[in-house]
Amino acid sequence: MTKAEQLYMAQERVEEYDRQTNQLAQAASKLHYVSNGKYTLKTIVSNLREAFKYKKIRNDVIGNMYLRPSDDFSAGFCFVSSYLIYSMTGGDTVWEIRDAAPMHWWLVHKETNTIFDITYSQMKPERLHNLYQNGLKTELNPNTLHLLQEKAHKLAQSAGLE
Repeated sequence: MTKAEQLYMAQERVEEYDRQTNQLAQAASKLHYVSNGKYTLKTIVSNLREAFKYKKIRNDVIGNMYLRPSDDFSAGFCFVSSYLIYSMTGGDTVWEIRDAAPMHWWLVHKETNTIFDITYSQMKPERLHNLYQNGLKTELNPNTLHLLQEKAHKLAQSAGLE
């Protein structure tokens, strides 16, 4: 593949990712009553999805995880970003964290039963459907919770949410 072809593929990848981010922001707007007073869910989603694009943030938050050129920028961020949204927008009173461990984590809005998955774009729709069907409520043990809180704090800072 020539450098021009690689550049074109990279540009298409970013454009598709940004289109998916806009879809998530629209879905977040429909849950307009989910806010922490300072940031709306839409703002949190937009900031996080932008932060996922940067290798330094990826390394700081989730480590030096290898991404193939075709991988979605959100790959690997599902647990920490779901937890961050959960903790910033009402926690257990608003959300349930679900998982199909160790593969994927997402949120379910308790009042509307709406699935809210900020990293959905990393997987094919048919795979997500199966994960959502088989997912269970996540129970966080104290050690996992402590580590998750540290990573969520780093991600929030990197995304301009603190």
